[in-house]
Amino acid sequence: MGRLDGKVALITGASSGLGRAAALRFLREGARVVLGDVDVQGGAEALAAVPAESRANGLFQRLDVSREEDCQAAVDAALQRWGQLDIALANAGIGAPGFLAALARSDWERVLAVNLTGVFLTTRCAFRAMQGRGGSLLVMSSVAGLEGTPSLGAYGASKAGVLQLVKTLALEGARYGIRANAVCPVWTDTPMVDAFIKVMGLGREAGRARLLKDIPLGRLATPEDVANACLYLASDEAAFVTGVTLPVDGGHTAGRTSAG
Repeated sequence: MGRLDGKVALITGASSGLGRAAALRFLREGARVVLGDVDVQGGAEALAAVPAESRANGLFQRLDVSREEDCQAAVDAALQRWGQLDIALANAGIGAPGFLAALARSDWERVLAVNLTGVFLTTRCAFRAMQGRGGSLLVMSSVAGLEGTPSLGAYGASKAGVLQLVKTLALEGARYGIRANAVCPVWTDTPMVDAFIKVMGLGREAGRARLLKDIPLGRLATPEDVANACLYLASDEAAFVTGVTLPVDGGHTAGRTSAG
């Protein structure tokens, strides 16, 4: 038996990176999954990566999380196909690396529209669908939402904002049996990290070596590391866990690795 047998999930930003890893993990654990993303080609590739025996349990839905009608359509797709929604992972996110003094207002607003407003819209639509049966709301935040990071001001502000949103969702959802939790990954081996390294002005290997200095376990997180944390919080194993922020950070937020 899978840990998500009988569950129906919606995952945003599911065409690549953390969202894709979570979608594949959930499907392997028996869930039926709506994969939402603006990247239609990536969504097709993600579904193609699903083992043939589980492919009928996956459904791609084009989804721009900054548009409420898209979020509602994705929730409706789950309800129409499978009659329920038990899990929603608000994962879709973008970055606009750059120092705040030089950051264009349009970039700031675009990041907040996807990373903060998009989470609000996704979880609001999912919340309404879960009110009669309970469920699990998951939000992908970041260690950048827990601490300041030069050149990640817009991204960090959006990721800090969703942590407060999760606390309120947990309190408002408790009466309905709806749990809400956040996952905060450290630097993860995805294209977004490579984009940040370019802003640092370093080569790929030198940049990654610099990032590793901040991670006591000595490696970047993998998308699968993060997917495993999402699986736990989505499952009934976390039935009494709500309103928490779970760092998946290799010890990064534990403190300094030296006394210097």
